[in-house]
Amino acid sequence: MSDKIDGVIEKHYWRAVVFLIVVILIGSAFWGLRRFHPALFLGTPDLIAVPDDDLATKKEHSLTENRPLLLNINVASAKEFQSLPSIGETMALRIVEYREKHGKFSSVEKLTEVKGIGEKTLEKLKPFISVTD
Repeated sequence: MSDKIDGVIEKHYWRAVVFLIVVILIGSAFWGLRRFHPALFLGTPDLIAVPDDDLATKKEHSLTENRPLLLNINVASAKEFQSLPSIGETMALRIVEYREKHGKFSSVEKLTEVKGIGEKTLEKLKPFISVTD
């Protein structure tokens, strides 16, 4: 009778081992899919943003044809200055106060004379600003 019990235990043991191996393989497959194909788990793949290289070149081309208006730093208000990158409320007020105290800017580079605006900030601002009388 012990042979019969040993056979049943051994049979259940192998079933448990096979079950665990199958569970591990299925779990690894799901991990791999989530890791390398996350779009499968998002529900609606049509909502995934995919960059369109052709669209980017079209936008660049349209920007060169229709140049956006640049902010004239000689007449801009503090609120308009705040629309620029790296310019907050305090910095915008400093620029307007400097302009009122020292007169109009003769060039974009003169903006570095305002406290808090250095070369790095000026480089960020150059694409957005201009100086006209």
